[in-house]
Amino acid sequence: MDERGEQSGELRAQLRALSYTGLLCIAIGVGNWYLNPGVALWASLAVSFSIGWSVHLSFILLGDILIRHLHPLIAPIPITALGLTIGLMLGGTIAAQRPLLFFQGNYATLLSGIFFSVVAFLIFTTRGRILRMRAELAHANAEQERQERLITQTELKLLQAQIEPHFLFNTLSNIAGLIHTKPDIAEQTLLNLTTLLRSSLNRTRSEIVTLGQELEIARAYLEIHRTRMQNRLQFHIECPSDLLDVPLPPLLVQPLVENAIKHGVEPLEDGGEISVEVSAMDAALQIRVSDTGMGIGAQSNGSGTGTGLTNVRERLRTLYGGEAKLALQPNQPSGVVALMTIPRPHA
Repeated sequence: MDERGEQSGELRAQLRALSYTGLLCIAIGVGNWYLNPGVALWASLAVSFSIGWSVHLSFILLGDILIRHLHPLIAPIPITALGLTIGLMLGGTIAAQRPLLFFQGNYATLLSGIFFSVVAFLIFTTRGRILRMRAELAHANAEQERQERLITQTELKLLQAQIEPHFLFNTLSNIAGLIHTKPDIAEQTLLNLTTLLRSSLNRTRSEIVTLGQELEIARAYLEIHRTRMQNRLQFHIECPSDLLDVPLPPLLVQPLVENAIKHGVEPLEDGGEISVEVSAMDAALQIRVSDTGMGIGAQSNGSGTGTGLTNVRERLRTLYGGEAKLALQPNQPSGVVALMTIPRPHA
């Protein structure tokens, strides 16, 4: 919230508190008039409002100043005494043109004023403690959110900078082996590796990419693995063209693809197929990564709690709260479907 919004909210809170004080003043004024038939109703209300609002305004004007210099439980005492004195003098002036009226024998009003002030003392000290506790809680929540963002950003940087050494070495070894026998495939694999490395470097400098960029990286990653697995891997990627420019936090799709390869298709002698399908439904974006591999019992021990999937779930929780989810379910006739649903950014 900006400074103007905070000031507006504080003003509304003050006006609301004044209105509550006004209702209490009415109740006390009417009660005093009922118990003292000889007192005019308007005079009783005038005195009640004079005392109530004087005490209230004294807390507004002096509360923060005195609390900074006195103990929070002691500061309300002089504020209440000052507000009561001003209120009694103002009430005496309005009711009888005698500022000292309630200090010269009319002790009933003085006693009711003291009662009102004690009530105000309890209300304002309690309200002050509640406001301080709320402020401390808001500060703690803001600090916790800041720490979670820092942790998430750090994890993201580590993930973005990480390319498994054996994957890189195996890919370079495959390229070297294909240079003389299948130069076209070697060249295409090198281009895919370059795309993957360049994208990983770019993502370390940005917290947001587009869905199209994420899918381009997934395609390059799958192409490299298809070459390395000697065509035991087949894949296809489907995404409506109007969704390619949708902004997306990086490294949400690739871990799902990597999980499908490592735990699903690669262990099978005949390999399998991986599908990446994107669709929009209402205000959500749905990304479906399915494979025809080993099945849900083989992926992350069947629990869906492997490191890659856990990282995705934690990032979804930090980025979207409870509005995003990642679920694993069996694919038919074999394999696993990883279904990720996230809120679609507003245009």
